Amino acid sequence: MHLLLNQNSDQVVRTQLQSLGRLLPVFQLCGYTGFVLGFAQSMILVKHLRLSPLTFLGITGVVILTFCTLMMVTKILAGEEIIIYYHHEIAVVVVTAVFLRLTRQSVLPYLDITVLGIGLFLSCGRLGCLMVGCCHGRPCRWGIAYRDEHAHAGFPAYLVGVKLFPIQAVESVFAACIVVSGTVLLLKRCPPGTALAFYIVSYGMARFCFEFARGDTARPYLGGFSEAQWTSLLLALALAGGEQAKIVPASRWHWAVAIAMGAAMVLISVWRRFDSSRRFELLHPRHVREIIGALDYLERPWQPARSSSELSPRAAGIHIAHTSLGYRISSGQSVIGPRHLKHYSVSKGGGSLSLRAAQVLARLLARFEQSPSSFNVIQTSTGVFHILFDSCSATEYQEKSSATPAASHEVLSRY
Repeated sequence: MHLLLNQNSDQVVRTQLQSLGRLLPVFQLCGYTGFVLGFAQSMILVKHLRLSPLTFLGITGVVILTFCTLMMVTKILAGEEIIIYYHHEIAVVVVTAVFLRLTRQSVLPYLDITVLGIGLFLSCGRLGCLMVGCCHGRPCRWGIAYRDEHAHAGFPAYLVGVKLFPIQAVESVFAACIVVSGTVLLLKRCPPGTALAFYIVSYGMARFCFEFARGDTARPYLGGFSEAQWTSLLLALALAGGEQAKIVPASRWHWAVAIAMGAAMVLISVWRRFDSSRRFELLHPRHVREIIGALDYLERPWQPARSSSELSPRAAGIHIAHTSLGYRISSGQSVIGPRHLKHYSVSKGGGSLSLRAAQVLARLLARFEQSPSSFNVIQTSTGVFHILFDSCSATEYQEKSSATPAASHEVLSRY
């Protein structure tokens, strides 16, 4: 069942869909679908709440103009087209509020509807992200393995074939649930601004958690937390302040969420400081990229040095790769009896590598080896850890090593 789910999920994701003899880009198709559904939902709510359809048409124009302007400015500054959801959400809400003030309309009722439309757009948009591989998750035992066609469309080539947790699908479903709940609040005639506050706090709380599963390297970090996590906290605090100033309806759980996110940041920072496994730095998306690059380097054919001055660890026959954090990895393959054994050696320059850190590395390597079922970590007195893949257990390995010293020497002499 596990293998079947993996295979089926891999076949679902694609960058293009064929319709009426034409190939349509899936990401744009999901975006347009989200816009149409969001607009339709909003117009239904406008009619139900007896608001002005003409005013909402003006809001729609403002939203489109704001979206396109922000995309153009981002492209000029970054040199490429980047859509960052939080930037667009904040810009749309602020510009829409200004537009409503200038036209002397009630701000909160229309913002309730607008933000729910944005949420529905986001839900569809994240499905587009899932299909093309942007905003992807971290390596996982179960997930989506993207193909070369995704790499041609911009997906990181070094992650092709690696199972990644489908965090985009999780976010899409959660955003849809928030929209449904917010719509129920509107239909129940809750005070204006209730749905707006509910959406901002609920999505912010979820996004704060989702960021821990994100695996894309372009995400900015500050103090060990992503830009989106800081934005979620600041928006929750700003909303709580707005409730105190009686700008939006107050709710105690909104304050609780803001405090919980702040406390979580403090506790997680302390835990990371004393975590002997160094899990955060080891599994940081940028370091994972380095590890994959190191494994690719180790797989390259060995080239002998042309002169003694060009000797390097690799040229000398020792297959070693380094990461920026000082982790050293070497690899090899051996046959011990009837079994084919893939083995890695890991250590840390300038410091000792703990057993827990070696186990974290082993689980990560298992994702790339696509052999998550079993691995064994053997610690040596020199601070080097040997990670063995295949069906050979640590006990069997030691027995075979003593029974076949030549084979054992072949395994360990490469490190």
